[in-house]
Amino acid sequence: MNHSFNPFAAAAPIAVPSAPDLRIGFGSFYIPKQNSLGPQGEDAHFISTPDKVFGVADGVGAWAEEGIDSGEYARALMANCAAAAAADVDADPKRILTKGYMKTTRILGSSTACIIALRGNALKAANIGDSGFMIFRKKKLVFVSVSQQHQFNCPFQLMAGFDLGLPIQPWECRVEVSAGDIVVVGTDGLLDNVFASEIEKVLKEEERVDPGKLAWRLAGLALRNSFDKCRTTPFSAAARRAGFSCDGGKIDDITVIVGHVQEGKVKRF
Repeated sequence: MNHSFNPFAAAAPIAVPSAPDLRIGFGSFYIPKQNSLGPQGEDAHFISTPDKVFGVADGVGAWAEEGIDSGEYARALMANCAAAAAADVDADPKRILTKGYMKTTRILGSSTACIIALRGNALKAANIGDSGFMIFRKKKLVFVSVSQQHQFNCPFQLMAGFDLGLPIQPWECRVEVSAGDIVVVGTDGLLDNVFASEIEKVLKEEERVDPGKLAWRLAGLALRNSFDKCRTTPFSAAARRAGFSCDGGKIDDITVIVGHVQEGKVKRF
């Protein structure tokens, strides 16, 4: 029997394996610096596990010279971002940050901010300032977010008083992730005091991934490094590149969020 080829015949569908559903488990730890105006410090963060959204903010300490606790602004900003994420479950980080920012108009202060969301098999992020995140795969660094600074130790920031949208465009990214990846998010209290290689060492020392324990260990490491006046840190290395004589760490509020990407859907209640 002859079998002729018909180029117009309907092609059989090709089975394409679908990406696995991913969820992310969290742990966090916060250490406020002792000389903050308020007892809660100047950092803030939120975690919304059902919405797969999380973020950090660092209130700008210069406001203390005016007697203003910039931590109040940072906390309100994160609370409003959390509400925006809950109200719009598919929102991307820039939209969440924009909505949160536009709700934070009646509190004096300013803040950096980094919002991250797990969407499908990718992390999406919007970052303004020098907070940020890293992704580790098999306990090795595979991605670092970009910091936004006008110059050394002068980060971009959000400030009350604008109501027509973000005054500064955030740096945005989309990064594919896999089950098992570890996401480490921090304000500059972490990122100025701990190198990625030090985080890798901590991850390798832990046989199982416990996000809460990892956040606690990394915050403690950042605190110790911040008080070490002889240690080379990311902050001192950046200062030297900018032409300043600097040794040791930077004493600051320290916020750490650790996320563990896993297979499986998040249950919503």
